Amino acid sequence: MRLLVAFGADAGFVHHADYIADGSFARQREATTALMAALGMGGGRRLRAWFPPPPGDAEARALAAVTLAADLGVDLNAAGTDGRTALDEAEALQYVSVVQFLEARGASIDGLP
Repeated sequence: MRLLVAFGADAGFVHHADYIADGSFARQREATTALMAALGMGGGRRLRAWFPPPPGDAEARALAAVTLAADLGVDLNAAGTDGRTALDEAEALQYVSVVQFLEARGASIDGLP
């Protein structure tokens, strides 16, 4: 993420996807911010790391990416089309350090400041 920003990427960009979901042939719409992507949100759960990080590294890597996104001014309470926020995902993944960081920065469970 640092490299993308260094070359001019907009940290506030929201990726809007509209595709046909695998297997169900149902239209799927998503809105994913850099903060959400740092926690693995977006892509309909069909996208996974080609080489997963060693056990225990995933939370530390997520915290580093979330910290960078927050420092760049990304909306911490942005919600996807399903209403879930990065804080919701961090709680679901049980990433305690990420949950604590987001809450300390003002993220709220209901997505409202």
